[in-house]
Amino acid sequence: MSPMHSWLLRWAERLLVAVLRFGAPLLRFVPWQCYRRLGWALGRLWWWAEPARRQTAIENLRRGFPQRTLQWHRHTARGCYTNSGIVLLEVLSLAWLSEEELEERLQFLNAELFAACAARGRGMLLLSAHYGNWEWLACAAGLALRRLGIPLTVLVKRQSNPVVHAWLNRYRTRWGNRVVELEQAPWAIARALQRREAVALLADQRARPESPLWLPFFGAEVPVHTFPAALALRFRVPIILGFAIRQPDGRYLVPLEELPSADVPNTADGVRELTLRYLHRVETLVRQHPELWLWQHRRWKYARPLYGTPSTVSA
Repeated sequence: MSPMHSWLLRWAERLLVAVLRFGAPLLRFVPWQCYRRLGWALGRLWWWAEPARRQTAIENLRRGFPQRTLQWHRHTARGCYTNSGIVLLEVLSLAWLSEEELEERLQFLNAELFAACAARGRGMLLLSAHYGNWEWLACAAGLALRRLGIPLTVLVKRQSNPVVHAWLNRYRTRWGNRVVELEQAPWAIARALQRREAVALLADQRARPESPLWLPFFGAEVPVHTFPAALALRFRVPIILGFAIRQPDGRYLVPLEELPSADVPNTADGVRELTLRYLHRVETLVRQHPELWLWQHRRWKYARPLYGTPSTVSA
């Protein structure tokens, strides 16, 4: 990493911490309709502050949409950064946002699916992706489940910056959601499902290269997380899929659907089939609104070899 790149990353991290500390109180006085413009500005700052991530986003889009032009790849990548800026502002607003305001801005379609799955008395998995505003989605789902008397445990990844990590968890748990870090995930999730509670997680980012399961995603085989499918099949709990799709007026609609699993056996082949169904659903949705997905992540970091150790690719 060059000295200039290191300096840019440190500058971006300090800017983010400053935004977290001082931005939330100021947002209370900013009309919600202005979030898109402010998000665009924050997205442009990130775009120029992290050239390596910017190039990763463009390369990922080139890999996922090879038939598109470079101009389209760059335009969509900038849209992805704008989405990230908007999401940051919206998460900041959790400092003062009321339950009613959140539920007005993020609405579930087919919300009765929560109650239908709860009536089975076996707990449930809520599965989504880094798409739209996944943080608001977890908070709104927790509110909906709380009215049914069902606690929600959210699986999270520890952030490298402790200030950012603590800030995120404070807002994630504001309305009663519990958070569990990846290191504690297997036992904590198993206990929650045994208590017939709900667990929310995202499984669209890359798994470790030694993952036993590699599946096609946007035309290339990638290592995938198997534990959501394995848990669902072991405990025979329903999986509810939900993705926060931003509308032209800035609100989000979240169509809920159950991922079919009753016909899938609790075997290695069953885990493969259920994981493949999830990936197919994510890919279909991302193709519809590619700017809402987190393309900056190095999802195709590893290439599957014919034999031996997986190799690292450039993007």
